[in-house]
Amino acid sequence: MLSARVIVSRAYSRSTKVVKAPHASVLVEPPQVAHAGAEAVDDRRVKPYSSIPGPRALPLLGNSWRFLPFVGTYKIEEVHKTSQHLYEQFGPIVKLSNILGRPDMVFLFDADEIERVFRSEELMPLRPSMPSLNYYKHVLRRDLFGDTGGVIAVHGENWYNFRTKVQQPMLQPRTAKLYVRPIEETADAFVNRIQAIRDENDDVPEDFINEIHKWSLESIARVALDKRLGCLAPYLAPESDAQRMIDAVGTFFKNVGNLELKIPFWRLFPTPTWNKYINALDVIRSVSSRYIDSAMEELERNPRPLDHTSSLLQRILQNTNKKTAYNLALDMFLVGIDTTSAAIASILYQLALNPDKQEKLFREIEQVLPNFDSHLNAENVDSFSYLKACIKETLRYELF
Repeated sequence: MLSARVIVSRAYSRSTKVVKAPHASVLVEPPQVAHAGAEAVDDRRVKPYSSIPGPRALPLLGNSWRFLPFVGTYKIEEVHKTSQHLYEQFGPIVKLSNILGRPDMVFLFDADEIERVFRSEELMPLRPSMPSLNYYKHVLRRDLFGDTGGVIAVHGENWYNFRTKVQQPMLQPRTAKLYVRPIEETADAFVNRIQAIRDENDDVPEDFINEIHKWSLESIARVALDKRLGCLAPYLAPESDAQRMIDAVGTFFKNVGNLELKIPFWRLFPTPTWNKYINALDVIRSVSSRYIDSAMEELERNPRPLDHTSSLLQRILQNTNKKTAYNLALDMFLVGIDTTSAAIASILYQLALNPDKQEKLFREIEQVLPNFDSHLNAENVDSFSYLKACIKETLRYELF
């Protein structure tokens, strides 16, 4: 099976778009043999990894300086603009190298080549991402998370073992069906929240994405913790679990990019950004672990065999241990909230731009759920063919 580096090199060799880097032309070096065991390739067409274009690194600072305020050319919080700039300047395959404390980053802007990379991954792919989170889980809080790995910030055997433990209960259709009604209840609360915050022109506030984050957090909590946090309530007390989680998740996303892409001073001493980051992760971990501990105590008091009504958390706790549940919950919150929110925001935005498509979707919803008190279930969810098409088309449009 081909490694990602070989796939990227082959993809670059197939690219027909020849562009100029800001300081030097793209050069084709003598071809290199991929690696032992790779599928046969035509070495005359394969360009070496070193020839992939990208921004030139400076001595000592590498390319990390590009993310510094005032002097930098890229903003971490505007990754979409950074990606657009890289594509326009360097073409469909770009290498961002010499980021202090991190391996190279290769950007692919061709859907077919992205598919090839993912389909060609080995059983235990190398994904050395988020060293700050890896340090938090496996060094700073090792007593809580242990060696159970997780699905983010780890790779290799630990990643594979953890995924093996959790993928079966997570991917079972019967497990997903359990959450149709709870997720619908959360969606209803989100709609009520939208109605409450609209102005006289029926417009939502400019920070509407924060409301979507709350909906996403509430939805994930229903799955990961078997609990309603109440994130969409009209008023949240500052000391409530819901508000603390909302604040912590916001702090995490605000600071993780700075820690990952800027000069990693946190490796030398605890910077203010690092302290905020750690405190935010501790809040997410402490709230999650409290609910998980409560669920474990309930199972110990009232043990019963797993059946079709058993939740994901119950299955994880009975089949593994609390540390696995801690890891899974933290990872679900960290990778699920922002990605889900971005997808929903894009879908709503595209529907707003295309009122005719919005009307067509509304007619389908009326047909599947004809009455005001009609509810979603495992059967009628499959009837939303146009809704599925809207979601897929938005993701295709936004990503590619």
